[in-house]
Amino acid sequence: MEKEMDLSIALFIREQRKRDQEAQRESQENSYDLKAHITYTLEDLIEGVRRGKQYLYTLRLEFEPRKLLEGRITIPYIKNFFDVEEDGAETALLASNQRKAAMNFSHCGDKILELSLDEWMAETKELMKKMHLYIKPERKKSLGNLEYFCFTVPTSGGRLYNVTFRMRKDGRLYAGALNCPEKEREGMGLLLEAVVCVIEEMNR
Repeated sequence: MEKEMDLSIALFIREQRKRDQEAQRESQENSYDLKAHITYTLEDLIEGVRRGKQYLYTLRLEFEPRKLLEGRITIPYIKNFFDVEEDGAETALLASNQRKAAMNFSHCGDKILELSLDEWMAETKELMKKMHLYIKPERKKSLGNLEYFCFTVPTSGGRLYNVTFRMRKDGRLYAGALNCPEKEREGMGLLLEAVVCVIEEMNR
């Protein structure tokens, strides 16, 4: 009985030591985790995109104006970032498989112009629901001829953070969706929102 008790105590001490070591290791990792120590504001990132240079933690990003959809809209293109690039007359796709970030742009029908921003958000939510995707709309904003809102959506690869916009230009309506993993929302997600804000400026 005494031996069993001693063994139980020894096992308990060993498990406790393992837990302590694991907690210490996590603490050390967090001390080197820039995401735990650096925070960004939307205004700071907008300024970086305008300037053409922005660090996102240790990732150095450079931007340049680029025309898409046969030159009809201009975006702040991230240089040396995308490994998928498709640009046609009606749709464009830019994606980085490494960073798990994507941007979609398209010319679309004028039907959503009849809807207010809140109605557009509600309709998007209903359309997603029909596909068994339940989104949670969050921030929304109107900027000149552009309106956008942010939401998260579950996917087979994990939750995505989306910035979706609609924009009027030269009598036509354009829409875009920029996304990244939800866990990156305070970094890459905020940067994508800044990109949308600068798209409005570039297409006035």
